[in-house]
Amino acid sequence: MQDSKAGAVASKANKDTEKSGEAVMAEAVLKLFNAYYRDHNHAGKLYDDFPNFFLFKPSVLEGKEIATRSSEKLLLDDVIQRAKARNGYIGVSKHRNPKLGYYWLELSVMPFMMGDAVSKDNKGEFFYILTKFIEFTKLHPKMYGNLTAEVESDKDIALMLNGIKKMASRLSVSLDIYPENMLVSYNPNWPVTEVKKLLQSLKENDQDWCEMFFEYMMYVMGKKT
Repeated sequence: MQDSKAGAVASKANKDTEKSGEAVMAEAVLKLFNAYYRDHNHAGKLYDDFPNFFLFKPSVLEGKEIATRSSEKLLLDDVIQRAKARNGYIGVSKHRNPKLGYYWLELSVMPFMMGDAVSKDNKGEFFYILTKFIEFTKLHPKMYGNLTAEVESDKDIALMLNGIKKMASRLSVSLDIYPENMLVSYNPNWPVTEVKKLLQSLKENDQDWCEMFFEYMMYVMGKKT
């Protein structure tokens, strides 16, 4: 078989395999959501078989009558529409009560974008983006100043940067499974509008040292104006 034909056959086979995998995933997600939102069954092997976090396309749920409670119908519709609006995915965080043995699901819209509310389930995404901005300032200090310039001389700054890296590392498991653009979305050129959103999210974060780092960022950036 000629190389071009072999490549075409291999490409088609890969696409067919991908479509088959997506169909299996969609079927499993529907089974899980029917158990959770229709049957209100929150325990069993069905939950055990799912990872603690996973993504799927909103089209899997769109148009399906799943939830029986009006509040849950509104929740699902809201998540579906917001995921579609950003051409993204629905994220599911699975939690378990070890004493009672039941699970609960928390839904999010992915990829995480600047301006999204920061919660306990997406702090990893937010701090991951923050590390990207910190790296940007190190490489392009003339634009916003270098946020790492005083790390060796100031222990407080070093502690804050280490804390940011630690929070960002929460995303490492997901990054082993999903590409970055499915999990986070940001402008790598960091225009002012994007930086303002980052600052606002940082200011509103409930981590004890976030307000201090916000003030430090304002101080460093203020020196460039």
